[in-house]
Amino acid sequence: MAKAARTTRSLLFVSVLIPLLATLGADGVGGGSSRCPLVPSMTAQSACSAVSGTRHMRELCLRTLRSGAGAAVLPVTRHAATAVRGALDSYAATVAAATSLLDGGAVPADAEKAAFGDCMVGYGRARGAMSRVADDLAAGGCGDGAAGLKAGYTAGLRGMDGCRRGLLNYPASPLYARNLADRNMTLLAALLCSLVPAPPSA
Repeated sequence: MAKAARTTRSLLFVSVLIPLLATLGADGVGGGSSRCPLVPSMTAQSACSAVSGTRHMRELCLRTLRSGAGAAVLPVTRHAATAVRGALDSYAATVAAATSLLDGGAVPADAEKAAFGDCMVGYGRARGAMSRVADDLAAGGCGDGAAGLKAGYTAGLRGMDGCRRGLLNYPASPLYARNLADRNMTLLAALLCSLVPAPPSA
């Protein structure tokens, strides 16, 4: 009787385990699947060499990635995520600086205040777009994959450019220089996201 009960429990365990393993395999654990791309891995130096067309961008890339990865070989989604987090942190610092300038009365002219306001609208749009990119990267490039990432970082760049257009008449503003640096961080994130392959066709 006890032996029969053990046999029944074993059969039940196997009947549950097999469908579970099949589901995990279909979801692409440990590799690509119908929804997730096979993401290449590389060092920070290799990733930066692959995407940087100028010395300035390569140096920015290495500073950004080596602060978190060192010489480790990591999936390109991890490198891209590091750059996206850097861009989001930079946005937050710029918004805080702009708020401090406005609250402290350092921007007396109404026209410049309006430019600051327009700039912050651009930052809000960029922050929302790049937050979605961060979520997509956390999912390993699944879902919309490269197309979704491109839509997100393109919107992020447009947000930075929207701010910059409003500040063209105020090149001496500290916000002008900060926005240029933030756009470079956004561009770096975009370039690293471009290393994420598109998911295989169904």
